[in-house]
Amino acid sequence: MTLKPHAAKHPLLRRLLGMACLATLLIVQPVSAALHVGDQSGLIQAMLHAAGEDKDLPDALVWHPFTAGTTLLEALSAGAIDVGVVGNAPPIFAQAGGFDVRIIGVASGAQNNNALLLPEGSTVQQVADLKGKRVAVAKGTSGHYLLLAALRQAGLTSRDVNIAYVSPVDAQNAFASGRLEAWSVWYPFVGQATSRGASILVDGGPWPETGQNFTVASLKALADPERAAQAGDLLARLARAQAWATAHPDDWAEVFAQTTRLPVALVRDMLAHQNLNYVPIDPAVIALQQRLADTFATEHVIPRPLDVGQIFDPRFNAVLPSSN
Repeated sequence: MTLKPHAAKHPLLRRLLGMACLATLLIVQPVSAALHVGDQSGLIQAMLHAAGEDKDLPDALVWHPFTAGTTLLEALSAGAIDVGVVGNAPPIFAQAGGFDVRIIGVASGAQNNNALLLPEGSTVQQVADLKGKRVAVAKGTSGHYLLLAALRQAGLTSRDVNIAYVSPVDAQNAFASGRLEAWSVWYPFVGQATSRGASILVDGGPWPETGQNFTVASLKALADPERAAQAGDLLARLARAQAWATAHPDDWAEVFAQTTRLPVALVRDMLAHQNLNYVPIDPAVIALQQRLADTFATEHVIPRPLDVGQIFDPRFNAVLPSSN
């Protein structure tokens, strides 16, 4: 409704007009926009809280739950979220797909959480013995890379074994029923299987590239100075929170178990196999990730070779704790 000149002179109408203009300004020009964060299983939010790093935040955080890194990166590229944390493999597929994302932080030291498992009673003694046998793995994951790397070290290729590409849940059932002769996977599945009699043929220890996790951000967020500053502040908090979690495994295990509803004993076992801390983005970190991309390209898991250095953004290295 258009106000007539004489009507605008009325005190009440002037007040109402002023309130309407103020409301419009608040809607169109928010004073401070929240940072939208993708979180798998609620673990990032839980770790920040447990470490006391969710206090005195300069801006609000809006949390968005995800069940997988691939969908988180899709949301990131679409602009639905600003920042998130994923494992080592999803960014390779995001880059291959042309997603508008960048890696802004790296946590390293979880490689021993990946393992190539054998069922109870297996006669396999070494990786070379897997030739011709049925091995399960989730395609395009850290477990998939571990399998390929272990085969290559043993002088075999993926064509020397019968690979079944199945989800961890489906593989877990097949493995338990004796329908698989090996399974390449990660915790908590490793701990669950070994508690039921499975054995570890080889873990990710020789391949540190399997133990990197990444903090990722959208190009849109990084192009906005305010958003970029928020992302940097969150990364610093994540690094300090991870350092706390690594230094206090029993306390973190309790919170982790409560958040995920996994048995606390299983979580303690998982944490005992890792030494996860944030590290600067440097040529060595990038080279490790390049190994994954090169292997997946050779095996035609991705359609073309990648230069993974193109999606690393080291601008926030300086916010990491000095001990790292």
